[in-house]
Amino acid sequence: MGRRAKYFTLDKKADASQRHRESYSQSQRGKMMRQAQNACAYAKCNGRRGPRTFKIQSEAPLTSSLFQFAALPLPHSYLFHQSLAGSNLIDESDLLQWDKSPPYDFPDPPDSPEEERFTRNLVDVMHGQHLRVERESCAHRTAMYNMGESDRVLEEIREVQKSLISRWDELHTCVSHFQACARHKIMAECYRQWVARRIVNYQTEKDLLIAGKNPYV
Repeated sequence: MGRRAKYFTLDKKADASQRHRESYSQSQRGKMMRQAQNACAYAKCNGRRGPRTFKIQSEAPLTSSLFQFAALPLPHSYLFHQSLAGSNLIDESDLLQWDKSPPYDFPDPPDSPEEERFTRNLVDVMHGQHLRVERESCAHRTAMYNMGESDRVLEEIREVQKSLISRWDELHTCVSHFQACARHKIMAECYRQWVARRIVNYQTEKDLLIAGKNPYV
């Protein structure tokens, strides 16, 4: 991603990749991916059932800041699309460390054109991974819905969205006033954008489910 290689032998790179896979498999994202794969496989062996209607619960409307950050554009670079596709050419061993709110426990990088280029590449790859995980999560819910588990889908969406919303104001304030190097600020803004995007997307799915419509067509 625009800097010198971290690993100088294939064995060292393979060892690092294995450690990353083990760490990722225990993370929330890794578990979500396995759920999506299992649900999709199960859905292929089961028939599709119709939508259900649900009782509307009183909820506060989403804030304008959520829609503002959720609507920010995504990159269109080569690295973004490679990361979105899950290419083996992309080294994702360090990305999990940026998938959280600031501050970050990394030293400030030197102020150089090489490091600026690396930061641009890093955020493009991070956006690609976020979108890939978002699509895998949606595939998981689609499979559950097609299995007739629309009530479970709605419950899952409500729980996850509620958790994200409960931390949104704190996250938004933290990122807005975050004093750090350019790389850390950019990665914090990337994380905030994706939290907002998930909250808004969950709201869209939830509204359609409550109305008895299929959000996954």
